[in-house]
Amino acid sequence: MRKVVIATAFLALVNAATPPMTQEGAAFAIPPEAFEEDIHDRTDRLTSIVQARMAADGVAGAVVVLIENGAPVWSRAFGMADPAVGRPMTTDALFRGESISKPVTAWGAMRLAETGQLELDAPITRCLTRWQPPDAASGITPRMLLNHSAGIGLGDFTARFPPEAPSPALPDHIAQDFTLIAPPGGGFSYSDAGYNLLELVIEECTGEDFSALMAREVLKPLGMAQASFDWSVALMPVGHDLRGQPVAPYVYPGRASGGLVATAEDITRFAMAGLAGAEQTVLSPEAVANLHRPEVAVGGLFGFAAQGYGLGHFTETLSDGRAAVWHGGQGYGWMSHMHLVPETGDGIVILSNSQRAWPLFAAILRDWSGSLGVAPVGMARVLWAERAARGAIALGFSVAALGLWGAYRGGRRSTLVRSAAGAVAAVLILWPLWAAAQNYLFLFSILPGLWPWLGAALALTGLGLLAIALTPERQK
Repeated sequence: MRKVVIATAFLALVNAATPPMTQEGAAFAIPPEAFEEDIHDRTDRLTSIVQARMAADGVAGAVVVLIENGAPVWSRAFGMADPAVGRPMTTDALFRGESISKPVTAWGAMRLAETGQLELDAPITRCLTRWQPPDAASGITPRMLLNHSAGIGLGDFTARFPPEAPSPALPDHIAQDFTLIAPPGGGFSYSDAGYNLLELVIEECTGEDFSALMAREVLKPLGMAQASFDWSVALMPVGHDLRGQPVAPYVYPGRASGGLVATAEDITRFAMAGLAGAEQTVLSPEAVANLHRPEVAVGGLFGFAAQGYGLGHFTETLSDGRAAVWHGGQGYGWMSHMHLVPETGDGIVILSNSQRAWPLFAAILRDWSGSLGVAPVGMARVLWAERAARGAIALGFSVAALGLWGAYRGGRRSTLVRSAAGAVAAVLILWPLWAAAQNYLFLFSILPGLWPWLGAALALTGLGLLAIALTPERQK
């Protein structure tokens, strides 16, 4: 009954105005009834998890919002918006949404489809005038762009520009970034470039600027008061890269794939609009269901966390049979995540100004899954990498010790064994050095605190094998 009271009170607030979020504790003026005993127990546990993981992984700051029965019941800011000057994180801070932009863009595309301004299954060439795809890609449709089945490559996610500096026009950027890696409609291939192409299609089909159209048709009607696809000069938290260093502000040439700027409240309002029974005027319930319905199977690395992809949403089936949808985002210095169970009105929003936050997100999602009474959601499997890495580190140091002991003792070794040991040693020693020189590796994201130890263990193993390869046989 209390959850019904919470939902009713929140909807009244949405209809009346957009209240600010508080810096600590509850957001959206959540009624005191929300903080019943089980809420306190769960949020105290979650707070401990967040604080411990942030300290362990060197995460600058984060904001977490819990949604139950279609309404927010708890939110809290953690850490620092700008550690260099001691500015604390607040729940009303403006974040880069990164790839959470994609489900928001999908809402815009579906809105245009319902109002007759965009045909989801018509070739995109019907609208395009400023750029045309090659003949092999002429059959691409907006639906394929929305569900990542257009066969387009990921695109250059490092294409970033200072907000005050000139950046390539969208058609020019697409002309450079577009690569067809599979036949259109052939299967899932996650693509930032595809969503940027969808942005161009939307502009060409409607004759409007993408950002202005999204603000009018989606952001404002959903009460996302601070959200925008245009860069804001507002004082934002400082992003931090995988090495924990501050990141200067930047913009992408395309906005639909990762250009959303929003507060936790904005993302929470968007998340709640996708829950069953939500009162919103942007899309029909059938259209929302279409966004959440899986259309293509997801494989590869994404397959560890999701089973399918709908229109702008990853999909999975929870251990109790309920359907869940989600999307996350990772950019240079920023991370975001939104996970929903539309049927029961449960959800969670997590934002961070640190690119080292993936294990933090996974730990939060594992705990949240437990509160729902289900096995950990797919994204929590990021923590599997930690277990594997710790095992590899222990094994690496053990092998290194054995190798050095074996070299010390000497013994009879064939030339083949010594050569093989030397070759493996070279790889194990040189790979960590090469990895340390890279700006980004997937390994850095999932093991922000452990990859230096893993690299050291591999290098020491290599040194042990090198000692075996170089140590002459002991004379009898």
